[in-house]
Amino acid sequence: MAVAISDPELRHGDLIAWFDRRIPVRLSEKWDNCGLQIGSRRQTLKGVVCCLDVTPEVVAEAREVGADFIFSHHPLFFKPEKNIDLDVFPGNLVKTLVESEITVYSAHTNLDKIEGGVSAELARILGVKNSRPLKPEVEKLYKLVTFVPEEALTTVEDALFAAGAGRLGEGRYRECAFRSAGVGSFFPENGSHPERGEIGRRNLVDEIRFETVCEPESLDRVLAALFESHPYEVPAYDLLALQLPGAAKVGLGRIGELGEELTVAEFAARVSDRLKVSGLRLIGGDRNRRLKRIALCGGSGFSLYPDALAAGADLYLTGDVKYHEAREVLDRGGMALLDAGHFATEFPIVEVCAAWCREFAENNGISLPVSVTRNEHEPWEVC
Repeated sequence: MAVAISDPELRHGDLIAWFDRRIPVRLSEKWDNCGLQIGSRRQTLKGVVCCLDVTPEVVAEAREVGADFIFSHHPLFFKPEKNIDLDVFPGNLVKTLVESEITVYSAHTNLDKIEGGVSAELARILGVKNSRPLKPEVEKLYKLVTFVPEEALTTVEDALFAAGAGRLGEGRYRECAFRSAGVGSFFPENGSHPERGEIGRRNLVDEIRFETVCEPESLDRVLAALFESHPYEVPAYDLLALQLPGAAKVGLGRIGELGEELTVAEFAARVSDRLKVSGLRLIGGDRNRRLKRIALCGGSGFSLYPDALAAGADLYLTGDVKYHEAREVLDRGGMALLDAGHFATEFPIVEVCAAWCREFAENNGISLPVSVTRNEHEPWEVC
């Protein structure tokens, strides 16, 4: 069914750009595939469905409610596809998406890492207070300094900003820079073609020292923009690598404290109740041991078990623990691990993402239907 939206109309690209600022793709792990999966940024936005996985049932639901944008946590294309057979999955799903003009956008490990993301929301639901990243990530930036004649500054800075320079605060601030006046000098040799000044002598030119920052993934584009837009034959510039520990509260997993001590059994009962999951798997530990410090990671997070141990956690909560990983927990001894499953530990973030979409609509003054899928559940049943 058609869904009317009020003026001003926004496009899929507007929502994608907003997500890219709130959940920066640059935070994704290198092996991951986040961002636009399929669709058109130029298409008018009519409605959003949020989910964990892009399944035939979710796509059918989006078509039924008139939504043309699907936000998923798990990427539609996680591994490279060698071919697209339109008669079998995922090719038949791709065909339906294209024919229905539905865009798919995914945020995976970047959504795991941000403040308010998968593990942070899991900690909130389970009453883990003052949670912070279990494996903090150091923010990496480059500082770019160049020297430009004042009359050319607007052209150069516009080009650098368009290429991605000047973003700070996980993209919440853009076009950040500093300008100061000074005098530059240069001595052009024979064979040079200076934009100003004379060959064969030292020239002094009034210039603006222009400083900005850029993220690693935009560095090549920013430098290309600098050389293309700068009026000098050989622009002078400085490039400084920066590391900003603690600048952003991002990283994998979370660790924090319970408001009151609980036994392992009592905490397991809380997890079961609040995540609506049965069949929790407890690996190691004493059911009567009292817990205060809890580490956790939504989804499949056993790789962070050593980090939880090193952080002095009393218990580690995650999902998808394999047999040999469980054996490792028993062999190490000391800290218990609670496996609550992949789906149950991640699905709460879907409602959070829907709330962000509603915030986007409100901020832009549009009426945008946003829903959490009704067609997702654990992929197996307990017999």
